[in-house]
Amino acid sequence: MPCTLEEFRLFQLGQESAFRTIYEYYHPLLYRKICKFSYDVLEAEELTQEIFVQLFLRRSDIKSVEAIFPFLYTVAKRMSISSFRKRIVHLRYQQEELKSWNEGSLMNRNDIEFRELETILNKVITALPPQQQLIYRMNKLEDKSYDEIAEISGLSKYTVRNHLHLATKFVRFHLNKILLIIFLLKI
Repeated sequence: MPCTLEEFRLFQLGQESAFRTIYEYYHPLLYRKICKFSYDVLEAEELTQEIFVQLFLRRSDIKSVEAIFPFLYTVAKRMSISSFRKRIVHLRYQQEELKSWNEGSLMNRNDIEFRELETILNKVITALPPQQQLIYRMNKLEDKSYDEIAEISGLSKYTVRNHLHLATKFVRFHLNKILLIIFLLKI
């Protein structure tokens, strides 16, 4: 038995020595039980302490010595389940946060790489002769047909086609060189 009837009466009145007697008797039992639910020793110790705080705060609700262990066991079970649920929620939150961060990071990296490639493309297009530059931009960036470009520029459809062919060949050649360099740098 954890304590005598007299010690139990003193415990209900809040005497420290009577509480300590109950604490020293039940602490190892509860601690081992909680360690089965919690793999964290520090968390198990904190839960055990909190259970005894609840015991002390609700000591007037306990009517007999025999009711101490069922009270402690019930509180321990509820707190362990609550702690386990909190851990699950915390782990899910961390997983979602990590997933969100990774997706955001990937999107940011893709955006940056896209902008860099767009800048490189614009530099290559700027290196074209003015007539080829104009025709290339209208066809590839503004999505205009040969006929529309010929009408706007006042050139024949065949001249537009030739300029576009030369411009596309120039851009492709320079982009291939730059992309090869980028690829080799990433290795």
